[in-house]
Amino acid sequence: MRHGTVNQFDKGSAFGFIKDDLTEKLYFVFYKSIKEDGYRELRVGQRVSYQLAQGKNGLQCVNVYLDNANNGEITL
Repeated sequence: MRHGTVNQFDKGSAFGFIKDDLTEKLYFVFYKSIKEDGYRELRVGQRVSYQLAQGKNGLQCVNVYLDNANNGEITL
């Protein structure tokens, strides 16, 4: 699994981009690739784990899971 940070996500269009930790490249992500129960969305700054797969226009994120450990949340 690769790791990265949500760089952008548009709820209305249901897609966004994840910045890869190692390469610092941005990869496309579609909401159907998010492996969470219920309403699926990502927030800018969230940490995620994912795999890359070839899409119509290049590599894109699939099997996206939220990294639950301090996922952009401020804890006091």
